[in-house]
Amino acid sequence: MLQKDTIISLATNAGESALGIIRISGSLCKTLCRDIFDTPCPTARKTILKNYRCLKGKIIDQVIFVYYDLGKSFTGEETIEITIHGNDIIAEMILDDLILRKCRYAEPGEYTKRAFLNGKIDLTQAESVAEIISAKSERELELAQHQLRGNLSKILINLQSDIINLQCRFEASIDFPEDEIKEHNKQEIIDRVSSIINILKDLIEYSKISSVISKGLTIVLIGPPNVGKSSIFNRLLHDKRAIVNELPGTTRDYLSKELSIGGFRVELFDTAGIRNTDDMLEIQGVQSSIDLIDSANIILLVFDCSLPYPNEFFEKIKSNIKKQTIIIIENKSDLNCTLERNHYPPHFSILRTSTNDSNCSETIIKKIEAVLLRYFKTNESSSILVNKRQSNHLRNSLVHLHEVMNLIKLSINEEIILQEIKLCIDSINLIIGSKDNEDMLDELFKNFCIGK
Repeated sequence: MLQKDTIISLATNAGESALGIIRISGSLCKTLCRDIFDTPCPTARKTILKNYRCLKGKIIDQVIFVYYDLGKSFTGEETIEITIHGNDIIAEMILDDLILRKCRYAEPGEYTKRAFLNGKIDLTQAESVAEIISAKSERELELAQHQLRGNLSKILINLQSDIINLQCRFEASIDFPEDEIKEHNKQEIIDRVSSIINILKDLIEYSKISSVISKGLTIVLIGPPNVGKSSIFNRLLHDKRAIVNELPGTTRDYLSKELSIGGFRVELFDTAGIRNTDDMLEIQGVQSSIDLIDSANIILLVFDCSLPYPNEFFEKIKSNIKKQTIIIIENKSDLNCTLERNHYPPHFSILRTSTNDSNCSETIIKKIEAVLLRYFKTNESSSILVNKRQSNHLRNSLVHLHEVMNLIKLSINEEIILQEIKLCIDSINLIIGSKDNEDMLDELFKNFCIGK
């Protein structure tokens, strides 16, 4: 599905830099090689040093260009990539000259859109290009790269094949009476549908994980006053970000800072100590701390292990910490510890440390990393990025498959079952990509950056 227009763009950031790259894709590429670089038959995928000569015959810059022949480029079209000196004036002069040579500026995402339309990638891989560019953590980048390699595509194609086989089974039962689905075959078909439903549920679950990773994780330090939360906050940041004082109630409002832990983007919060108080400002700080618990992915409950178990503190927060992952930090372990394991619920993770210990931050980071890796395992089956658009279509597929299951159990007419199966397949097709849905493609690719 080759496009008639030849498109151009600066594929690197504007501004002063050592180098810049101009990307050209379309049927004029060989003509441009001949007219600009006096190279009518460029060797594909070979770097060539030449002067860029404009229509008026003036040399604009000495450049390196690479020609990619039809079917062998990212877009699937003839392509040229020109490496120029990184100066805005040079880039503008070359782009203006290319416009005079009947090229046009690329729209946002148009190179990736052409790659999709020309069958070089499917829609999930096209979306991963934007996700690679926008990734803000190592883990998010890793997931997007797995997507570009086709991890989700492979699962969806196999899923699609299973559903189509199911469709063929019901069509055969309609067209050929001898292939009618017998009562004893019903359970086998129900088991197959159930298996597909479970795969869809897993993919939808991955979408929740993808959403958490892309938004960033929230880790909140919670505890009574004067147990060392701010000291731990500073140690984890390797910076004196929070004020530390022996007086209780020093922190009146929460502080936050973004950092990377185990390849995950994390926002770490230091909060006001939670206690009963008559100070109006401190009351507001305490309430802010409690409110933050609800949005946390991981809660670091900090205690002074030399003090008795803080019953009053737990009474205030126990209704808020039922769903989150909890790590107990028994701080001030260099003092005589009075807290014991049986004080806490059995599922809480516990570590004992002291901010006077040089390994304090390393100990806490390792514990957090272990928790993150437990919930976001890195393996082929879990390295799948499912975005909101894809998740919505998966949910639609799931609705139709549940209806298929109910209709089979009720022995409803096969033609009605087939309608639901086809609607399920349509939803899967929308994830992988239908090349004739122009409105959907325009909406999706318009959010890409120019040059991609």
